[in-house]
Amino acid sequence: MNTLLRTFIALGVAAFLLPFFATAQNDSLWSVWRNVSAPDSARLKAIQVLAWKTVFEQPDSGSALANKQLALAKRAKDRLAQYEAYTTLAVGASMKSDYTTSLGHLQQCLATAQAMKDRKREANTYSNMSNVYKNLGDLPLALEQLRKSLRIDTELGNKEGLAGTYNNIGNIHTELGDLPAALENYQRSAALAEELDNARGRAQAFLNLGATHLELGSLDTALTEFKRSLALYREMGRKLEQGMAYNNMGRVYGRLGRMQDAYASLDSAEALLGAIGSMRQVIRTHINRGNLLLDERNYARAVAACAEGAQLAREHALLQQVRECQLCLTSAYEGLGDFRRAFFAQRAYQLANDSLLVLNDSKEVARMEVARAFQERMLADSLANVQDRYTRELAHQEQLGQERDRRNVFLFSGVGVLLMAGGLWARLRYMRRSRAAIAREKDRSDELLHNILPHEVASELKEKGHAEARHFDQATILFTDFKGFTQASERLSPQELVEELNVCFKAFDNIVTARGIEKIKTIGDAYMCAGGLPDPKASSPTDVVHAALEMQAFMHERKRERDLLGKPAFEMRVGIHTGPVVAGIVGLKKFQYDIWGDTVNTASRMESSGDTGQVNISESTLALVQHDAAFQFQPRGLVSAKGKGELHMFFVRRSAHV
Repeated sequence: MNTLLRTFIALGVAAFLLPFFATAQNDSLWSVWRNVSAPDSARLKAIQVLAWKTVFEQPDSGSALANKQLALAKRAKDRLAQYEAYTTLAVGASMKSDYTTSLGHLQQCLATAQAMKDRKREANTYSNMSNVYKNLGDLPLALEQLRKSLRIDTELGNKEGLAGTYNNIGNIHTELGDLPAALENYQRSAALAEELDNARGRAQAFLNLGATHLELGSLDTALTEFKRSLALYREMGRKLEQGMAYNNMGRVYGRLGRMQDAYASLDSAEALLGAIGSMRQVIRTHINRGNLLLDERNYARAVAACAEGAQLAREHALLQQVRECQLCLTSAYEGLGDFRRAFFAQRAYQLANDSLLVLNDSKEVARMEVARAFQERMLADSLANVQDRYTRELAHQEQLGQERDRRNVFLFSGVGVLLMAGGLWARLRYMRRSRAAIAREKDRSDELLHNILPHEVASELKEKGHAEARHFDQATILFTDFKGFTQASERLSPQELVEELNVCFKAFDNIVTARGIEKIKTIGDAYMCAGGLPDPKASSPTDVVHAALEMQAFMHERKRERDLLGKPAFEMRVGIHTGPVVAGIVGLKKFQYDIWGDTVNTASRMESSGDTGQVNISESTLALVQHDAAFQFQPRGLVSAKGKGELHMFFVRRSAHV
């Protein structure tokens, strides 16, 4: 299923529209919309359904209709209709990969939902924003939006929203390669869908659970989940998802050695998917069949399957599928001993791979464009809020002073000069105390600003009213993540859990501050910091590696202490990577200093691909710290990293003689 469509529908946006789809056809909807004498509410419902139905197939036409809806909604002062129009516009922009515009519309959705005090729609908007950030490749920020949505839906007890959000959080963890976390969130989504008797939600959760168990190697469990998903989708008559379930069942049967069942499942998938013209999934069927035939060393039939898939992939400009088919063909031709054709297949594979890299680079540029487009407006708004607060406070104090003056005049008008002088002296003392109180508040705000932002950035913000994003050729990014966090949270009260996180993160704060490293943020139980910015001279890659080892040493000692007390303790993975990043400020209200770039994603992969108790570093970081006698390195060879292929990784520890 199209990811964008699945996300927006799963989050409940379309739920408000389903009654209209069931009772009206396009002609009647157009009649209502064109009838200018009809009530605005009826016309707005009609144009909303028309825009929403159109935007997924014809984004420009759907957006044009949504703009008409928005204009009428503003005239009618109908905030709900404005919210729905902005949502449709956000979908249209995302369908065209115009993520800057999409985020702009979603910011309008957020502001409108907050103005309506509609927290359900506020939660929906955060989830929709997470989808845009996911498409931009900024998975930590996407996860942050989902956690905002999760918090609101939890407070509201909105189980339908929670089910969709947990499913989407699972998707993010799958992209990050954190399969245990993905599995946990898919299970939560499935449980809520079961409780709500939501067949579609259950089917989607089972499909995701099956895919996760398959990746984890739990083949029997995966097969059960796919069969449950298939049964539900068959009841709903949804051929696309039935085909996807059969495709995955074919993979499981193949790994179980049940080849007859495997090929039968793939044949069923191809028949269903071909009937509805879902070429991306049809090609996936050919790839799966080709890989099964390779496992059986039936190279001639593998060539036929993968060549057919490659032809379809080229016809529909699906580069990812072209690459996979050419890789299958390379292996098949090698198996036949036809090295000439294997060479050409390998070259075609490399061309497709290079094209995908170019597209990913374009996506990274788009992500940076998003950051630049939003940061000045967000900063200006945030600074304006602070300045407006001080202005109101000063005006309030002046008003209090004027009222006191008037009161004193009436009270002491008959009293002599001496008493008048005493009143004036009291007034002077009061003004001094007021100014001192305001100055203290200003100092407190400055201190808070410097706690949130690096000193250089805070100073630029105060001086110019905005802070420019900066590119750094070399920054060293460190990620941590706790193993066993979920299990520990089940054994601790919320207060104890937060207190334990606070103890660990305060220790990390002290470590990175002592070494001139910039803390970026915490994301749940993960901690992120960076060396070499905003002042490149403040810290080096060596400082970051030392900090990582000190963090692990603290966690080892903390675990020893808590084990003696019989209390649960965390173990931790740490990953480090060095490369170029862009740094700046994002956010509308609780703005923060953040960093972007493929370096951040690779550092995250270093963490997720490491082991507990270890510090896992990349080849680029190794090149910068390998001559330091304080470190000892253990090569790990090429390690598969989600979305990155195979990367050279190294464990680092302190030298025994240091």
